[in-house]
Amino acid sequence: MSINAIIVLIVAPLIVGILIELFSWWLNKK
Repeated sequence: MSINAIIVLIVAPLIVGILIELFSWWLNKK
């Protein structure tokens, strides 16, 4: 496994989680 693949596996869930948090916050704000 390359380092890039490991970075993607670690960072992708973080980005998805942040996007979900922002989206739910945005929905609550409306």
